[in-house]
Amino acid sequence: MMKKFTGLLALILSAIFVLAACQPNVPEEDNKPNYASYSGYSNIPDLGALAEAKSQEKPAAAAAERLSVDPDAVFVYSLKDLTEEELKTWTEELEARGFEASGSLEEGGNTVSWYSDDRKIGLVAGYMDTDKQDGMDSFGVLLVSKSLKGKYVDLDYESVQEGWGNANNGASFFIDDKKIFGYGYIASEDGFLSKNTDSSNAVMLVEGQRPRYVHEWDKTVYAALPGRLVAVNTKEKDPEEAITTLADAELTSLQIVNEKLYYTTKNGLYHCDLDGENTVKVTGQKMNDAYLVGDKVFYRDTEDENTEHAYSLLTEADTRVTETAVSGFFLGSKNYGYYITQQEKAEEPAEEEAEEEAKEEPEEEAKADAKEDAELDESEEALEEEPTTYWALMRVNLKDGEVTELATVRENTGIVGIDGRVYYVSDEHDGQIYSVPKKGGTPKRVARDKDCSKLMTFHDMLLYYDYDDETEEGLEHIYISTTDGFMKSDILR
Repeated sequence: MMKKFTGLLALILSAIFVLAACQPNVPEEDNKPNYASYSGYSNIPDLGALAEAKSQEKPAAAAAERLSVDPDAVFVYSLKDLTEEELKTWTEELEARGFEASGSLEEGGNTVSWYSDDRKIGLVAGYMDTDKQDGMDSFGVLLVSKSLKGKYVDLDYESVQEGWGNANNGASFFIDDKKIFGYGYIASEDGFLSKNTDSSNAVMLVEGQRPRYVHEWDKTVYAALPGRLVAVNTKEKDPEEAITTLADAELTSLQIVNEKLYYTTKNGLYHCDLDGENTVKVTGQKMNDAYLVGDKVFYRDTEDENTEHAYSLLTEADTRVTETAVSGFFLGSKNYGYYITQQEKAEEPAEEEAEEEAKEEPEEEAKADAKEDAELDESEEALEEEPTTYWALMRVNLKDGEVTELATVRENTGIVGIDGRVYYVSDEHDGQIYSVPKKGGTPKRVARDKDCSKLMTFHDMLLYYDYDDETEEGLEHIYISTTDGFMKSDILR
């Protein structure tokens, strides 16, 4: 039966490969995999020309470097050089292009006003504190046009939520159309390995080390191993020759954006070329579970009670996204984020209410209840107190901060998004996998396996660990399954 499942899985992945091959030919540059899709450029004119303002080269170059785009695509204008009438002209233009006011010039620090992250208009703008004097002194604009080489992308949130959900859970695997790279076993030895999707040709790349944040770009696989960032040449058959160390550091995230490697360590956020050269420190801000979307880095701030924050690479503004500590945050659309957090349980009825209820009970029933309570006193004292909190899957509206509870989940198991649903491990059903609509609704069971964890997704399929169903060697299963749970296969056996 397992061979049939594995064969069917290989057939599905092969079908995906064939369908992709049948798509219209596009230039190789635009056909490379990424978390976002290039959707063309805009020819909106330079806003600075409207007010006859001249861009400041140094802050513009610094913003372009943080964004990893062409310096000619970023403009920064000093507010001191603009008259009140010219500022009014800019404001009218921004309103006409769909921008909304999110602050005012009087606000201090790096607070951003008149800001948009809608790539369809090809423009991002916001007030900036370029002199670090706790006041916004400049206006920054990222402009993407046909005449410029700057690459900025229209965000594909279906791809974003897949990559982000995997990253939250360590991204221990990457599956392309023919091979699997990631953590697994050959016999009883574990480590970083590669294997064909039909389970043949298993090769141990690095024994005894668990890879994290595994990605592929142009036939090269990138992964974070303990203490180093490595690249694996998939064309090289000798494992020792195939692996190159690009950086010596303990990585806490890794992502490929605009053909650059973005990663975080305890010292901040960096990016470098795909060969590990030209490393740039973007910010010394301490970031956990960081993920870059557009010009913003979303991350868990350990110095702010583990709440989710968003850091703008354009303006260096830092904004809190949630009011509570988070686990497994990702954006499922432009306006909504999904995450796991700890919630307080509803309080039990007050003693006065209980007394009122007792008065309403017949005397005989009350005596029987009292006797039963007395008999249970000793055993109850031995039991631990009921927990006062539980873990919940939440949705937050990024515009107004409104929070909605969607489901009860098991702690430290992760969440992923596929199309219009969020998948999670249910705490109410022995650790089985369930899904719930992004807008909220009735949860639906996906898999009957118990005590699942480390949810990930590939090609609209689920990947998860099942620690309850162990092999004869005592090793956990690692399953890949359709989203309805109808078909599954142990991918690394």
